Amino acid sequence: MIALLACALALPLPPAERFRFPAVRLDTSPTVVLLPEPGSGLVSAQWLFDTGAADDAPEEFGAAHLVEHLAFGDIGAEGAADYDERLGHLGGLSDGWTDRERAGIGATIPAADARSGADLFGLELARMRTLVVSGGSLTRQRAVITEELAETHDAAHGLDRVWLSRLLWSGGEPWSRHPASPPQEAIAAGAAMARWTRLLENGVLVLAGDFDAAELRALVEAALPAGRRPSPRTEGELGQPGCEPAAPATSWTRGNGNRGSVLVAWPVPGRGHRDRVALEALARWVGGARVSVGAGCGEWVAERTDAWLALPHHRASIVRALREVAARGLDAAVLDRVRAEAVADQARAFSSLPLRARVAAGCVLAGRAPDCAADEVQAWLDLTGEKLAGAAARWLPAEAVTTLAVLPPGTRFAPLIPGVREWSAP
Repeated sequence: MIALLACALALPLPPAERFRFPAVRLDTSPTVVLLPEPGSGLVSAQWLFDTGAADDAPEEFGAAHLVEHLAFGDIGAEGAADYDERLGHLGGLSDGWTDRERAGIGATIPAADARSGADLFGLELARMRTLVVSGGSLTRQRAVITEELAETHDAAHGLDRVWLSRLLWSGGEPWSRHPASPPQEAIAAGAAMARWTRLLENGVLVLAGDFDAAELRALVEAALPAGRRPSPRTEGELGQPGCEPAAPATSWTRGNGNRGSVLVAWPVPGRGHRDRVALEALARWVGGARVSVGAGCGEWVAERTDAWLALPHHRASIVRALREVAARGLDAAVLDRVRAEAVADQARAFSSLPLRARVAAGCVLAGRAPDCAADEVQAWLDLTGEKLAGAAARWLPAEAVTTLAVLPPGTRFAPLIPGVREWSAP
């Protein structure tokens, strides 16, 4: 096994050029990107919006997720065929998602004939122009969202996960309105429709797959007015409102299982920062860690699950390991493995037409060319141990960590980390 791993690490990584798109960005409103892939046998339409749950006003708590659902509603008139019904006639499937920073909706159909690209664009054009948002559609989609959340809560450790999500981002903007929260918005149909219109004006639609690019370009430019490139969000810095690190603390609640879990979290800079790739590499190296970055700020979170008495050890071991990386960097072989895993994940994403389309949309939203994925791969190829050490020292110091824990029911609480402030959830 070791020999096989060594051989795998010795293989050359794919060049960044492999990750360039044959894409064309059209100057329309909303912005449209064409990603022709003759012979793929599919056509995909993927929207990406640079707004999410973090943009909900307090009285609209949950509106971003609700508007995502409304986008699949009736088209043309109330009670008419909805988006998914029309898509079904084309043999397609749809999906949608909302996180704190962004939202996306998409559809993919088989390329049955030369008209498939035009047919799918026609469906998206109808959604842009004649989507119906009414009191009835609001009621229906609120019920769907409530059911989704009930399924989350019923999952193993579901309540623990919801509690941890709320707690991690409860200290201030933008994380206080996490999409896992139950719908509490009081948004009316008119306001929901206005929000959908704003999404379209600032969104990106990528049409990817098996179509004639020249023909589809002419169709899009004839149907949509001239537009402008979406303005990417201004990158913030830690210390600005909404990006302040939480005070180091131990937070805990009683869980719903026989095992405990501990999370250690640090505030980190946003997605445009030069240290982002290094922070993601450190998360891969630690294992059980993730980096969530927005336009202005984000968080680096590592999780360990075990018998609750071992939780302090897990927290201490993570902090110690990151402190050692900050002092010495990573072993060259380990760094090679981390880089290879990251580039392999990018390559796997590129095996899916809808994901390639969403990556292209993300590039445009970031104010970069539709093929900026190649730059992302190059950043991984250029990653060094020195860059990792610098990022660990700057953003993951022991004195800035917040510890969160879930304990099994019936345990008697004692401070998990000596000398750290206690906070208990109800």
